Amino acid sequence: MKIVPIGERVLIKPALIEEKTKSGIYIPETAQEKKKEGTVISVGARDDGTTLPLKTGDRVIYGGYSADKVEIEDENYVFVPFKDVLAKIE
Repeated sequence: MKIVPIGERVLIKPALIEEKTKSGIYIPETAQEKKKEGTVISVGARDDGTTLPLKTGDRVIYGGYSADKVEIEDENYVFVPFKDVLAKIE
């Protein structure tokens, strides 16, 4: 299934959350720090039709509170407005 975000949105697969520390101690889910990092799955376009400066496979750090969580084929994803993408990890 191919999903293409409409407008200036980015579909991101969030990075997995660490469930245990480097020393082997398991962290309860309530104490886990939510990472705002993930891999770009699909990218929309600007209103004038130009492309956004991201591509599928880019690793990004994102922020903001307006991300929409979705589950597609038993996988979790988030739709993030492009303005909330803070950086590309190279």
